[in-house]
Amino acid sequence: MTVRMFVCPACKEKRGIDISYGYPGPDLIEQVEQGDAVLGGCMQEIGAPDRQCLACGHQWEIARRGAPQQA
Repeated sequence: MTVRMFVCPACKEKRGIDISYGYPGPDLIEQVEQGDAVLGGCMQEIGAPDRQCLACGHQWEIARRGAPQQA
């Protein structure tokens, strides 16, 4: 499986990956062990980060179109 990488807003490296929430299955556990996935916990709370940079560890929430901005 190819992991899609995103540009990190902190270090500008293209090493950001999605953070997975919920109970992980065997495939996801294997991806975590290979360094291709990040686990965020059982439940994703409002404002929880969506992505993490594999280069610097920075976590961020992606801006969604039409979503109200938090102050």
